[in-house]
Amino acid sequence: MAQTFAVPVSAEELSSLYQHINREFFDESLPICSIRWSRRLTRAAGNIRVQSRTIALSVPLLVDVWGENAEFEVCGVHCTSRHQALTEILKHEMIHLWLYENKKPCGHTREFRQKAREIGQPRTRHGIALPVPKSGWIYTCLHCGSQLHRRRCFGRRVACAHCCKHSNGGQYDERFRLAGRRIQNNAEAEGVKR
Repeated sequence: MAQTFAVPVSAEELSSLYQHINREFFDESLPICSIRWSRRLTRAAGNIRVQSRTIALSVPLLVDVWGENAEFEVCGVHCTSRHQALTEILKHEMIHLWLYENKKPCGHTREFRQKAREIGQPRTRHGIALPVPKSGWIYTCLHCGSQLHRRRCFGRRVACAHCCKHSNGGQYDERFRLAGRRIQNNAEAEGVKR
């Protein structure tokens, strides 16, 4: 995956899209927000800091991964264009701001999900995935099979958070220790023998 430094949508275009969504779905009740691109966001497609009214959008997920024929599900909406995905991500982040401005808890609460359904988003998560890294480490839970990709090796023993939460109240349990191995190249990461 090549790193992109040029973004396809300017700050002015993002601001215009924000204003359009504010008009259409929030009755222009939301304050002006600063919207920027972030290379550091790799799991979340977007993030909002409600107190400073700053929205960050993921370059790795919304620019680097997005190819010519890419299609992803964003918040339960099938998106066939980057513009459509950006719209859904902004709507999602703006719900957090709407809750904050109305002095309500701004997490993924029942009120959040209700507002999301009202504006056409049946789910709270995106389905945009980063490709398997070309180097680093893959850790596997031998109990449930889930995998974790990291750039660096853990410096200590670690266990599967999911299994520990469900079986041991969230405390470390040696039964769920993650088995790690180094990724040498992309072919190995995908399980292809050379």
